[in-house]
Amino acid sequence: MLDRKRPLWKSSILHLVLLGGAVVFGLPYAWLVGTSWKLDKEVQTAQIRILPQRPIPAAASPYIDTREFPRIVRPEYAPRESWDRWMQWSLRRAIEEAIRGWHDERAAPLLNRQNQDALARGVFQRLLSVLPHSTWQIAEKATFEAAVTKALSADMVRDSFAQAYRYLAIGTVRLVTQDYRIADLTAGRPQSDGWQVVSGPAQIEEQTEAGRPVAVVHYDFDTTVPARKSDVFEIARMFEAPADLAAPESGFKRIELSFHSDQSWHDMRVLVEMNGKLYRSASPKYLADDFWWETYFQLPGPDDQRLMPRRYILLKEVAAGRQYDHGLRGLKVRVQVERSGTIEALWAKGTENYRKAFDEVPFWRYFKTSVFLVIVNVIGTAVSCSLAAYAFARLNWPGRNLCFVLVLATLMIPPQVTMIPSFVIYKYLGWYNTLAPLWVPNCLAVNGFAVFLLRQAMKGIPKDLEEAAKIDGAGHLRIYWHIMLPLVRPTLAAIGIFTFMFVWNDFMSPLIYVNDQRLYPLALGLFSFMAGRENQFTLIMAGSMIMTLPVILTFFLAQRYFIQGVAMSGMKN
Repeated sequence: MLDRKRPLWKSSILHLVLLGGAVVFGLPYAWLVGTSWKLDKEVQTAQIRILPQRPIPAAASPYIDTREFPRIVRPEYAPRESWDRWMQWSLRRAIEEAIRGWHDERAAPLLNRQNQDALARGVFQRLLSVLPHSTWQIAEKATFEAAVTKALSADMVRDSFAQAYRYLAIGTVRLVTQDYRIADLTAGRPQSDGWQVVSGPAQIEEQTEAGRPVAVVHYDFDTTVPARKSDVFEIARMFEAPADLAAPESGFKRIELSFHSDQSWHDMRVLVEMNGKLYRSASPKYLADDFWWETYFQLPGPDDQRLMPRRYILLKEVAAGRQYDHGLRGLKVRVQVERSGTIEALWAKGTENYRKAFDEVPFWRYFKTSVFLVIVNVIGTAVSCSLAAYAFARLNWPGRNLCFVLVLATLMIPPQVTMIPSFVIYKYLGWYNTLAPLWVPNCLAVNGFAVFLLRQAMKGIPKDLEEAAKIDGAGHLRIYWHIMLPLVRPTLAAIGIFTFMFVWNDFMSPLIYVNDQRLYPLALGLFSFMAGRENQFTLIMAGSMIMTLPVILTFFLAQRYFIQGVAMSGMKN
């Protein structure tokens, strides 16, 4: 007998081709997932990276981020021989001299060897943007060093330091009442009445930034005395609402806190003591970025039930007692920072954009609407189309073939042709701005392709089974339910997958028939979320990931039924 096994080299080539195709088609999805885990600053750089930068929780702050600048490499217009022999060393000496000649009170305690190398990389990036190409092609060492020294300036070092410098600072605190009157609680207050360290390894340094007083927080989780070591520190400050505002216990709506994050990925919580009650932020605010934030901490209220962006963190009551009563207009604001481990920092960065996306739009409501439409359409399509297919495949009635040809002819009509007539009909029925046009038609066997696929599968079932059932006294409905449906289950699964993917990704139909945001499915809700966020790529990728993940999971879980159903539909009778 001939060995019909495929040769090893052919199998190897086939598997390599399949693996290569999987990698090629998987790269866009890997880019989608990786971008959804990045910060905005990682996307807005010249370096193209699929994977996001790993978050490293800072043990102490302020500090210099040594990963801010790329390493020093030879410019493409510099001769390789000159670069390797003397140019890069001359360049490094000149940059180090410029760094040593620059002085800043904030940088003095931080300029160790590692941080100096980081600043040198930043200065090098600025030199690349100011030095002409001809300078890098100078063959004489002395001439090149003179040109570099002339181009170097203290501003380059200062700008590099400012870009890599990370610090935590607390700025203004505003009180917002129920009638949206705003009072700056920090305006006109003396610095002596500022933030105080309550507990933990922290110190407060009062500074002025952009003409306003800020409290820079110095903390160090590593160098404290072991017996008093703590992974949490807390600072607090007393405030008093102006007399012209409503009393805090009756008019308080939210606290607006401005702070500068130090990209340490630690968990920051805000607590408010007022009117004998202690409120604590319900969700963490991770110190993710390195710029000023304006964060709102708000009490529960009607805003929680509205379909509006939730750009605030909820304050929940956690305790009550006389120790939390500071008078009629007095309140105390406390800020707690808890150290994050590596795992928590990875989780915080991986979910940062998804938390923002869920806060910006009511994704869960859109998700529930899409799930409802998917379930109803899948069940309605399977039942109605299988009944029609059974009538075409197993019943003999006048005009059967003609009607089946008409069903197939509907597949040739573009949906754009029936769009306006369908809208007029549904509006006449009173279905405009409801979900009825999105699921009722699919319960009436309007899917000609599903009818055709099921008819072909049912025609492949032997007639002996049907005749045996008739001998036992079974009618058409019993034959359909107990014999036909179990035997065409793979085809039904394939149709269910097709229907699920169409309904889940359908954007045009909801856009035409639905005008109420409460009825938006996920596809339309994601479109409204992306509107006005053309430059926020990380949030867009996070929303797209939420949209595509159910489709990918469904395909991988049901691909066996999908392939089997398509294969069985092509069997001959």
